[in-house]
Amino acid sequence: MIYAIQGYLIVYVLFLAGKDADSYQLKDRQDNPLSSGRVKRWHRDGLALFVLYVGMLMYYEQPLWWKTGLVAILIRLAIFDIFFNRWSSLEITYLGGTAGMDRLFVSIFGINGAVRKSLFFAAILVALNLLNIFLWHDRI
Repeated sequence: MIYAIQGYLIVYVLFLAGKDADSYQLKDRQDNPLSSGRVKRWHRDGLALFVLYVGMLMYYEQPLWWKTGLVAILIRLAIFDIFFNRWSSLEITYLGGTAGMDRLFVSIFGINGAVRKSLFFAAILVALNLLNIFLWHDRI
């Protein structure tokens, strides 16, 4: 079941990245006085939606709730920035610098480290899936 959840999480994170990219493109528009508020609200609400969605999945997967949470975080770290950058018309390697987590990852991977960050967390996700299949025989 964890593999189906991973598929759902990938689609959901892509949806959130697209919505975040839309709000990012609104932030510099001056033709609508509501644009700035919408951008700030979406950043807050997008994170809240992710936490609620993952929380529901974790509740559904009661005995292995921790696994669902870990997978959700790894998927978000692996794919969000790359797709956000692409859909926001930013350089694909740009890592950001406004949010606290962006600043943390910039200090680790560099300002143009989005691809390195994505590959790093994708490799961890793949390794955990392989361990799950071959060592734990899908028990954990």
